[in-house]
Amino acid sequence: MDRIVKILFIDSEEGEYLLLADLLSQIHHTDYQLVWHNRLDGALPAIFDDDYDLILLDYFWRGDTARDLLTAARTQACTTPIVVMTSEMETEVDREAIRSGAADYLIKGQIDTQLLERTLRYAIERKRTEQHLSHLAHYDSLTDIPNRILFRDRLEHAILLAERDRGQFALMFIDLNGFKQVNDSFGHDTGDTMIRVCAERLQECMRSSDSVARMGGDEFTLLLENTDSAADIAHIAEKIIQRIGAPYHLGGYEMSIGCSIGIATFPDTGRDADTLLKNADTAMYQAKQQEGSSYRFFTEAMNRAVRQQLRMESELRMAMRNQQLSLQYQPRIDLQTGAIVAMEALLRWQHPKRGLLDAKEFINVAEDTDLISEVGYWVVERACRDWRKLQDECQLDLLMAVNLSVRQFRDEQLVHRLAGILKELSIPGHHLEFELTETSLMDNLELVSLCMRPLSHLGLTFSLDQFGSGCCSFLQLQRLPIRSVKIDAQFLSALSHSEEDQRLVRAMINLAHNLDKTVVAESVETQAQRDWLLEAGCDQMQGYHFTAPQPLDMVCRTIKQWHGLG
Repeated sequence: MDRIVKILFIDSEEGEYLLLADLLSQIHHTDYQLVWHNRLDGALPAIFDDDYDLILLDYFWRGDTARDLLTAARTQACTTPIVVMTSEMETEVDREAIRSGAADYLIKGQIDTQLLERTLRYAIERKRTEQHLSHLAHYDSLTDIPNRILFRDRLEHAILLAERDRGQFALMFIDLNGFKQVNDSFGHDTGDTMIRVCAERLQECMRSSDSVARMGGDEFTLLLENTDSAADIAHIAEKIIQRIGAPYHLGGYEMSIGCSIGIATFPDTGRDADTLLKNADTAMYQAKQQEGSSYRFFTEAMNRAVRQQLRMESELRMAMRNQQLSLQYQPRIDLQTGAIVAMEALLRWQHPKRGLLDAKEFINVAEDTDLISEVGYWVVERACRDWRKLQDECQLDLLMAVNLSVRQFRDEQLVHRLAGILKELSIPGHHLEFELTETSLMDNLELVSLCMRPLSHLGLTFSLDQFGSGCCSFLQLQRLPIRSVKIDAQFLSALSHSEEDQRLVRAMINLAHNLDKTVVAESVETQAQRDWLLEAGCDQMQGYHFTAPQPLDMVCRTIKQWHGLG
């Protein structure tokens, strides 16, 4: 036998299935396996199963036709040939079926073994020929990666998706440095081999969602979809420079080349394919003016911003190693009892040149890199250790509130790591509260809610920071394990001169109370704000009116003085 040919037969009649099976069994030089599917609806997933070599499809289904199914298979680039079967084949039906994507047709009652075999073999061979020709037209013959024609198609598709989803992506234009000298000195065969190796190395730098192409000569393009930040793009560019610049061992010689990379981003530096390609090419020539391998964004503003962010990232990594990070604590006051009931841990960085930095000056850099997990776990562990010291020294039942980045919820080890910290330090989970901003919660609701519940089983509680700035619904507030809400500071600043904001804050307090949530006001700076919030029914407050954030030793003294503990 030549080989096994697997056929999917989509028809409601078992008799037709048995007839075809019998005809196929009479063909001795090829083993045909016939799999029967007796429903038109639900057949599309089976059609896209790569396990089949060919599909036989009944065209008429009790007054309906399979035209829509054929069209769906064609538009979704089905690679398996489809042969339709009908009781009668009129001219219009013939045209309709073929136009909708059928490779050929058979008329029931007129099928014999010879005709069936010839039709199946012809459909399979024609499909292979089409795919081969398509591959030749769309893939580079030297490297077998997409050529400029296919890349252009993918670029335009990426633009459509980004416009629809309001997304962004980056286009890299890559030119090899020193390739001409290699080609001239060692010959075209060596040059071709180097081009193939470069293509392989570029593919190693790609994520699954990215696309690489050879534009011709020693020029490549890379399409980076779903890019979160310019820093992420810069890291990929640096990785490419490192991989392309690694030594090549070809024909018994060791040689090296470099590359220059130009970067254009959608939509900031272009909204159509021609503009993006032109701007990426322009940026590449700017990079080529630099000594050695380098990359450039199309705009100088983006270049400056990326350099600053990468410098900050490097300094932040050094800060982690050199123990330059610290925590300060701001007490939270219960307005009914006047007691300090909680502490919010606030991250600080003692920068060697810029002095003490607030978290808002560097946390975005951590969130745009893998540093956020390392920093986040350090903050939780340090806050828990400091909670133990406060507990031992002040003998107060305090809650420790820690800001948690939504990025940390992407870490599969989050629940395990936090449970380990609590166990190691013997901290009851109900003494730890994680604060999430309302906007970040709503932007990542499914991701966060999946982690919230197992964390709540550890006793951990959650607070919704910047309440009123997002669009969290009543139902979500009620369903998620959120114990308290913190009124956004922007509302407090307008209380003294805006009756509308006063009514809004009252409504927010009443809403939270109706949902059985504790209401916390932060950034309280004046006695007037405190008095108004107390009258409006706010439960807890924090801010400079009570005390500024303080290091651990100072906050211990503040607690003792506040509670008259000597």
